Amino acid sequence: MKKQFVKILSLSALILSTSLIFSSCDDDDDDDDKPEVKTEKRVFILNEGLWGGNNSTLDVYYPDNANDYQSKVFAAVNEQGVGDTGQDLLAYGDRIYMSVFGSNYLAKLDQNGKMVEKHEFTAEEGQPRYLAAKDGFIYVSTYGGKVMKFDTTAITVSQGAVEVGTRPEEICISGNTLYAAIAGDYNVAYDSTLAVVDLASFSLKEKITVAVDPTNVLPINDRLYVIHYDTAIWAQVLVELNPSNKETRELCEASKIVTDGEYLYYVYSSTDWATGTTHTAFLKKEPLSIVTKPDSEFLDLTSTPELSSATVYLFEIDPDNGDFYIGTTDYKTNGVIYRFDKDGKFIVKFETSGINPNHAVFVK
Repeated sequence: MKKQFVKILSLSALILSTSLIFSSCDDDDDDDDKPEVKTEKRVFILNEGLWGGNNSTLDVYYPDNANDYQSKVFAAVNEQGVGDTGQDLLAYGDRIYMSVFGSNYLAKLDQNGKMVEKHEFTAEEGQPRYLAAKDGFIYVSTYGGKVMKFDTTAITVSQGAVEVGTRPEEICISGNTLYAAIAGDYNVAYDSTLAVVDLASFSLKEKITVAVDPTNVLPINDRLYVIHYDTAIWAQVLVELNPSNKETRELCEASKIVTDGEYLYYVYSSTDWATGTTHTAFLKKEPLSIVTKPDSEFLDLTSTPELSSATVYLFEIDPDNGDFYIGTTDYKTNGVIYRFDKDGKFIVKFETSGINPNHAVFVK
């Protein structure tokens, strides 16, 4: 049977466009209203919901007690829902930052999920997409064609914006440079570049051509790993970019990528359209010897065989212990999170409070 590859994206991107966030982990500037000090480790999980459904939720999972899960924590502590299309989640310093695409705001939360303040985006600024952070500032890509800058001590007013191109998606920071994947206007013409922003001057330095419709970008050592959508084979493809000489190299089909600093881990799915069956694989690469070493599977799916045919919507790695968190969706019912240890051994699975779990951040 001839096979084609499935494009797995955030639901908002599936509707609006053909669409792991890396960020620095420096401590941000403290503000006056400190969150309650917590001692237990928590994993905040953002459920995107359905675009236009106003049903995004934010949950908390306590990994030291694998059965301890608090649903809809944002609604509980704020007495209001997250809103429409929770897009991205970032833990930085002693705060959590959340972009909500459909409801058009950036929130700063304390470590209980309580909203400290928020920025509501104007029509000119555009709807918020992805987040990155460095040196006390939060950066947000927006569908206004910008990357915007916010001081962590007060996010109600932006500290400026850089025009980067039509439909910027994921952003990341490597050194003193921010990279934004520029997907372009899917109604007119796709873009194929990464916008390169100098953080010192907060200005656009250049654009690097990488591949058509780039959506995700992850830095590892001196390379960038970019996922784009290849219409020739109807697949999401992973490309390696050397920013210093601008050389690119196509690697494999991939829809989600994360790293532990040593390996690059990725997920890809293929579908046999004659039967409607999907096969999903979880593989790892070693970036320093990516040419010579074959990719290998890193999860033991003996206890979770359903993952081999699942649609993966969330893929994160705990920076403290290397545990893997995998969130699945059917676009109709609440998502399911699977947790594996760093050696790929299954630990636990649990249901989230909403549809399409898309991001998790780790707080302790």
